[in-house]
Amino acid sequence: MEEELKAAAAKIFDLLGVKVSGLEVEVTNDEAVVNVKIPEEDSGLLIGYHGDTLTSIQYILGQIVNQGKENWTRVAVNLNDYRQSRELQLKQMAQNAADRAIATGDEIEMPFLTPAERRLIHLELSSRQDITTYSEGEDRNRRLIVVPKSKVPTSLPITTDSAAPSANNGQPSP
Repeated sequence: MEEELKAAAAKIFDLLGVKVSGLEVEVTNDEAVVNVKIPEEDSGLLIGYHGDTLTSIQYILGQIVNQGKENWTRVAVNLNDYRQSRELQLKQMAQNAADRAIATGDEIEMPFLTPAERRLIHLELSSRQDITTYSEGEDRNRRLIVVPKSKVPTSLPITTDSAAPSANNGQPSP
């Protein structure tokens, strides 16, 4: 699978006209990570708005390497360490929103986030005892809400974010 994924990634970047200076593939039991190094001037184009283009490339590679296979292997593409820097940015954004919610006593609605980004923020804030988080809305209108514990609504919407902790930060529901 490693060579097949490397060849497919190289072909996609070649078709996009992007010169790749480094392409590594790491495969574990259930995940394949493609680490790509490209010139900085091309990275914004390939990452896209909030990683949308990168997610699309990831999807295409996943379809290619998993075609006809019974067990699905998740494919993650990391371009110039974008994933790590985005994760740090999201964690900081989450803590800032939580601090703002506590300082103002208001609910803070996070801007558009992908399901994976919402999950990361739910997990990041799950250890805080002074706030709670939940998601509401559907599809592209789904938003993550950060609420001071003192202002938690009596009935929180049920979150369907994959593997997200409950709105009670992992505590049993009343």
